[in-house]
Amino acid sequence: MRKLLMLLPMLGAMSACSTPTANLPLAPAPVAWPAPVAAHANTAWWTGGSDATLMNLLATADQNSHEIRIATARLREARAAHVAARSFLFPDIAAAGVAQRGDIGLTYGNRTINIAQGQLNASYDLDLFGGLKARSKAARANATTAEASLADVKGAVRLEIIAAYIGLRQSQQSLASLQTTASSAHAVSASLREQWQKGLITEGQWRAADSDARAADAGVSRLTDAREQYLNVLSILTGDDEMALRASLETPGEIPDFEPSEAAAAPLAILRDRPDMRMAESNLTAARAATRSAQAALFPNLSIGAFLGSQDTSVGPTADVWNTAATVYMPLLNFGRVKGQIDAASAREVQAYEAYRLAAIAVLADVRTKWVAAEQADYRAQLATADMQASARRHAEADRQHTAGLIPKIALLASTIQLEASRRALIDAEADRSMAAAALYRAQGL
Repeated sequence: MRKLLMLLPMLGAMSACSTPTANLPLAPAPVAWPAPVAAHANTAWWTGGSDATLMNLLATADQNSHEIRIATARLREARAAHVAARSFLFPDIAAAGVAQRGDIGLTYGNRTINIAQGQLNASYDLDLFGGLKARSKAARANATTAEASLADVKGAVRLEIIAAYIGLRQSQQSLASLQTTASSAHAVSASLREQWQKGLITEGQWRAADSDARAADAGVSRLTDAREQYLNVLSILTGDDEMALRASLETPGEIPDFEPSEAAAAPLAILRDRPDMRMAESNLTAARAATRSAQAALFPNLSIGAFLGSQDTSVGPTADVWNTAATVYMPLLNFGRVKGQIDAASAREVQAYEAYRLAAIAVLADVRTKWVAAEQADYRAQLATADMQASARRHAEADRQHTAGLIPKIALLASTIQLEASRRALIDAEADRSMAAAALYRAQGL
């Protein structure tokens, strides 16, 4: 495991920077695997955002998500297949009955007769070489894979809903900010147009301001489109086919604040808990069992059977009938069919083994990458917060100067535009920080 971790990319420390108007935080410098914990306390991390609307979306998805319903049906199918495969390990007992009326020829003198038969049949495959047991084990492993797949689908749907919800709230807040920017930009453009008409500035200065205003309008249009797309995505993900939840989402709200975990689970715990790792392990188990089942076809198959019945006819007395038999089946010449099946199963086992190894490496790399991303997103959010605070101070000063008549209104409008740009940068940084924290929890299999 230590050698595996050494292969993961390491990031160097980022140097801190400062400005005269803000005290900026130091950048994190991750150099090793985060402090492990024996068992992660926050297994229901998605409740940490304290957002009732989001919780309602997630609860609705648990019940109505089409992807979750499909995965649930696949799990039922896999469990039923295991029950069917396991049943071959036990005796097969069946009852049969026949009632006949007719002329069956010279045996009974060409007379119309009645015949009634009833019998109880039993058969049992001794499975001396474990072929049926291996097949049952493979089916059980497939059911385990389906269970892990359901957990993986639930986690993926949950993260997609959270991502879309964060994107919706981000677009709503940014839209409000950009609308303020557009209003201020148009006011600036109108003021400069008057100055240009009076010959106080060049036409190019006014045209540049007018271009900025139109760019803000285009940004408002893009955010309006993004907001609509997020609403539709959330309806699809939650299985809200009639969009009954749409009304609760159209009102702008806060971005859910998911705090990144302070410690990551130990690598071995992550390898044990991640659904995709459980799937890879179960697939390997199933492949190995399938190989053993294929190999068992090289050896004799012994089965025993018996039946006990009663026969009653209109031309003779009732008679009891019975029979026992043992059957041996031994492949002698099949022109390579059994060997081909064994080779194919063995090749699938190799594929499953390599997929398991690859999954282990990818899982640890994913956690390490998500951990660094969460740290850096948190750092960028701190930078954006500091910049927003500095912009707010500058805007407050500009407002005081404008009230005192020291600067023109156009300067105050320019300060408003700068303030809203800092606000949108902070909104984006907070959304990235929350999304990075959610992705880190997901990477740990939570």
